[in-house]
Amino acid sequence: MTARQVVFLKCIMQLKVLLLISCIQVLFLAVKLETDPEAIIKSLNLQLLRSTGPSSPANPSIHIALRLSADHSLHDERRYLHRLKTDLRNKLSSSSGSQRESEPSTGLVALYLLALRASCQDLPSRQRALAYLKNQLSAEKNHTKHTAAMMVLALKCVHESKVPSSGHWMYSHDRRAKAQTAVNKLMEKIQRRQTQSGKIGNIYSTAVALQALLAVGDMERWSKGKGRVLIEARGGAFHNPMALSQLLPVLYQKTYMDIGQMDCNSETDGLRKKQHSDPVITDQGTETNSHQQTALVYLTVKDMNSAVIYTAEVPLHDQMSLLGVLNEAKRNDTSFNFETKQTLWGPFLTSVQHIQAQDNTRTYWRLIRGENTPLIQGIQDYHPQPGEHILLQLSKF
Repeated sequence: MTARQVVFLKCIMQLKVLLLISCIQVLFLAVKLETDPEAIIKSLNLQLLRSTGPSSPANPSIHIALRLSADHSLHDERRYLHRLKTDLRNKLSSSSGSQRESEPSTGLVALYLLALRASCQDLPSRQRALAYLKNQLSAEKNHTKHTAAMMVLALKCVHESKVPSSGHWMYSHDRRAKAQTAVNKLMEKIQRRQTQSGKIGNIYSTAVALQALLAVGDMERWSKGKGRVLIEARGGAFHNPMALSQLLPVLYQKTYMDIGQMDCNSETDGLRKKQHSDPVITDQGTETNSHQQTALVYLTVKDMNSAVIYTAEVPLHDQMSLLGVLNEAKRNDTSFNFETKQTLWGPFLTSVQHIQAQDNTRTYWRLIRGENTPLIQGIQDYHPQPGEHILLQLSKF
């Protein structure tokens, strides 16, 4: 055997070993996901429950997800519900003033009402909230950004709703037929967008789209998508409470439509915030090295015409989020400024270098890393890597 033949055979063997290792890794991950999905889901449930502490703003989407779960901490849920009721009253009271900036969106008020219904609760201001929704819908209809998945749930609700205690359809045959036709068209778009990996759009839109697949009974695509989001969850993709609240119901094979049939008298109460046997749901290391050399993030800001209006090299400390990077830049350079507003997803960037993003001009601050990769996470959730380039670009939507 010649030396060339020996080298060739060694290369072939190395390739075979690499392929074998890759296959084993894939099979190992598949086995883990098949053998302990319930443990992963319960761990995610506990993670969401822990986000209900008093230091975080009340979020009706979180309460809805906890109520649609199979396991409950009824004491914590009742306490959180009390916060939501108080918060809704305050929001409705502030909306009666002259400042439109304080008015809650129709989507937010609707989430509060769903949260109340998910706990079989009513509120003296419920009728006021419904009246508020009715008055605001007309004004907001040209600006509301419905995802196709949420539209499917709304239309399915129209198609399937019956008058309580009568068994008669709530809506006319013609309206129900139109709703079903719209559902079919929307579902074609959603189903067409699912990739081989199971994603429908990005990983966060996938979690919402899975509700639509459940609502129409497309269990094959739902199962495929569920497998993908479980893999992403193990990697820590759903640490944002809002993202997790949209994911958890579909992992329990539930949608917002199930809220209407909830029975609050037959629930298990076994979930506790301080359970010590929680399985690890992320494969990412969390240990930090306090002696690690400080790295840099390269920050650039561009206006609507793509003109550079600010650049900086910002020190990147351990576990620093993009919000932390912006705060560090502001501390180091008084000429740099930015503003945020609080949303259910966390702080949202509204202004940079005194340039305000505005709905009436359809502008927003786009977050980009590297050459041209848009961030799907917010400034509080994204953690830049050492040496990474971050661009804040004023853009049209």
